Amino acid sequence: MRLAGVRAHVGTSGVARQRASQCVTAVPRNRASSVVSAAFHVLSSAKRTRTPTRDAVAGRRAVRVRASGSDSEATPGTAQREVSIGDGGLDETADGEDDEMLGDIEIPELPKHWMIHDSFLPTHGVGSASSLRGVFDTHHDDPRRTHEYRFVWDYWHVPGQYTLLRTPAGDYFPAADFQQLEFALQKYARAELGCAATTPIWLSCYVEGMRQELHADVPHGPWAFVLSLTNWETRTWSGGETLLLRPETLSYFSNFDSDAVVERGSLTETIEPKFNRLTVFDPRVPHGVPIVEGVRDPKKGRLVLHGWFREPAPFLAGVLAGDDDDDETASSLLSKQEKEDRKNLVFAALENEILPPLYGILGQLPRARGTVVCQVFIAPDGRVEKTKWSADSLVPVAAKNATETRDAILGEIAAAFLSLREETFPRSEGNSTLTVPFMFD
Repeated sequence: MRLAGVRAHVGTSGVARQRASQCVTAVPRNRASSVVSAAFHVLSSAKRTRTPTRDAVAGRRAVRVRASGSDSEATPGTAQREVSIGDGGLDETADGEDDEMLGDIEIPELPKHWMIHDSFLPTHGVGSASSLRGVFDTHHDDPRRTHEYRFVWDYWHVPGQYTLLRTPAGDYFPAADFQQLEFALQKYARAELGCAATTPIWLSCYVEGMRQELHADVPHGPWAFVLSLTNWETRTWSGGETLLLRPETLSYFSNFDSDAVVERGSLTETIEPKFNRLTVFDPRVPHGVPIVEGVRDPKKGRLVLHGWFREPAPFLAGVLAGDDDDDETASSLLSKQEKEDRKNLVFAALENEILPPLYGILGQLPRARGTVVCQVFIAPDGRVEKTKWSADSLVPVAAKNATETRDAILGEIAAAFLSLREETFPRSEGNSTLTVPFMFD
């Protein structure tokens, strides 16, 4: 089965129409990762207001939307006075007024343009942070010793923009170490970001005078990453952090406070490259690396792995994906073809039943840009238990009513899954998770 992305367009008549996205390449879902290589792109009009039709939401029960500053899970069953999504659009609903309410959808008030994961790799063993760091230290154990790995570094210098040492990580590390590194990054990318692959990974070293001035990496992928192998706690030098402009800086005059003191700390976010820390960020946000000063020895400088997560695609994990092959469950007794057929039913439901009406609604909402990743938790009976936003960089184009626009977009996405009939997804012998990325142009 092949699953192609769909882009919702708004024509001159204001009526949303759908067509297969030409910027997405769909491939057969026969890969070990069980990923359909199809990104879901939505292009909406900034001039349209939120007016979902009754046909577009036919058969759906209402789901409340609740703004949240931090929590981003939506679980059916909680009743309180909130905003509801249903046949009538956004309405205020009092407690107990609608017995058909499925529950709350909690939506973060603001997007999260960067995420930090400490202790990302295992501490010891092949592919661990210590093993990778050990390879580098061994290659630089004696500055007088000459060997091939001393000559693989590119001194990359673009005047006024970049100065650093870099080398392809896949050629630098032993195959076993690098394969485990790739596996860890790709496992994270599929489950949390809905990305099927990474770009080629770079290993970079910074010593005296090296830096990256502010820039953006939009063409490479929806998320960038930096995985640090730097001995940060024992450093004797300054600089070398990951520097990002704060979202409020990017809309400076919209948030301007004439009484506030404005300094670098209020304009930028600085993330320390602690050892074994993975920093994932929205590459559209201008970012850089402050100049490193006070170190000339490569073994003591800034050492990081970096690249981009790419190929947004839905990803299925758990029993429905056949991840229980080693378990003594009823599912483990199914044939390979039976498991594949059941997995195909999940993606068929996504492609044929869930996305078409959802895109019809999203295409009528005010325009936004960015990526939002919805994790859908599927119970053994095929029912959707809850949804969770595992990544969110969605920013409305128009500053006016930005919160309401985010509420409407994220609310409709979550409601499309929470309001499903129990028979939409196949029954199984355990829990499953479907990760679905949506990219808004």
